[in-house]
Amino acid sequence: MSNNQDFVQWFRGAAPYIKAHRKKTFVILISDDVIQCDRFIGLIHDIALLNHLGIKLVLLHGSRHKIDQHLASHNITTEFNQNIRISDADSLPFIIQAINEVKTHLESQLSMGLPNTPMSGSEISLVSGNFVTGMPLGIIDGIDMQHSGKVRSIKHQVINDLLDANHVVLMSNIGYSRTGEVFNLPAEELATETAKALGADKLVFIQLNHANSEQADTLTTVECRTLIQQSETPEYLKELLQKAINAIQSNVSRVHIIDQQVDGGLLLELFTRDGYGTMITNMFYEGIRDANIDDVGGILRLIEPLEANGALVERSREQLELEIADFHVIDKDGTIIACVACIPEAEHDIAEIACLAVHDDYQGSGFGKQLLQVAEHAALEQNIHRLYILTTRTSHWFIENGFVETSISTLPESKQALYNMDRRSKIMLKQI
Repeated sequence: MSNNQDFVQWFRGAAPYIKAHRKKTFVILISDDVIQCDRFIGLIHDIALLNHLGIKLVLLHGSRHKIDQHLASHNITTEFNQNIRISDADSLPFIIQAINEVKTHLESQLSMGLPNTPMSGSEISLVSGNFVTGMPLGIIDGIDMQHSGKVRSIKHQVINDLLDANHVVLMSNIGYSRTGEVFNLPAEELATETAKALGADKLVFIQLNHANSEQADTLTTVECRTLIQQSETPEYLKELLQKAINAIQSNVSRVHIIDQQVDGGLLLELFTRDGYGTMITNMFYEGIRDANIDDVGGILRLIEPLEANGALVERSREQLELEIADFHVIDKDGTIIACVACIPEAEHDIAEIACLAVHDDYQGSGFGKQLLQVAEHAALEQNIHRLYILTTRTSHWFIENGFVETSISTLPESKQALYNMDRRSKIMLKQI
């Protein structure tokens, strides 16, 4: 009985995700070490299930490990520049052979009909083709990258038409130029550019390197930038995080990094509340938005108690109206329950985080941290990399969120002149 109840609860929990994902476009890059591992068959079953649930799938594969094997077996060595293989005329035929071998193996597994499995008899209509136009990387740091290329264009309309006809599209990391040249393309770049060109709902990287045990369940693009700057972050992960930022900035809704160490990780990530991998998004709490002039009254009602007890500096309606474009709010059913301002001093590469407030009923909700991240993102979009805050009571919270105490000399001269010596606010600074 308990097993039955577990199944019922699981199915009910998955139902909203099944509905939400139907007819959505997912671009999935499978690293070639996953394709060679013993959990690959389970992943094939899961991909077939996604297809039969009405999800539009574009599959791509990596080839680096197979290329390494082919080159080594023929005693051919290649150099790398900025972690990109230099594909010369001698190595290119073997590189193409390795890529095609991975593609053929993937095609064969996806064409089996999944015998002796719960998906037995299920067939996937798989289509591949020359969907990618490539171009040479050219010379980088004085080194000719030869047949190593980058994406010039994606035939997105052709791919979308195939997806609409319920085909699964398979793409390999080879690009052809308009003059007939062949280029070895970085698989991560190809997956990212494909997701961008299609306006995909999700870009998924499936790895085999314990990526998820090292990272949080959810990251914003601001947090990704912080991780990229940290020396202890593995280089492969920095690359994936940078690709995630690139995709999200081009309106791909979410990026997922999934470790195939656990069988069914893809399903756990897509159809359970807690997920399994690391999800990267530019979205915060759904009620967070830019403020507008109609929010002035709600912001004033929110901050008045904090102004009265001295936690915030008083702001007049007129001042708030002038600064409203710098504000972000959390709107819950028409009520402003939290706010923050990011006021730029672009000529000094600094911005003030001001008027950060959360309604008493929502203290401890995490809204303050989310608003701070929104403000950080707003600063980065203006190419500002330093933030400061004046606080009398919450310095410890800001220290926990990456700020350090500094002196008044850090402030722009115009702000130094306005500093209120009577309040004796602590000046906190953060590099982003």
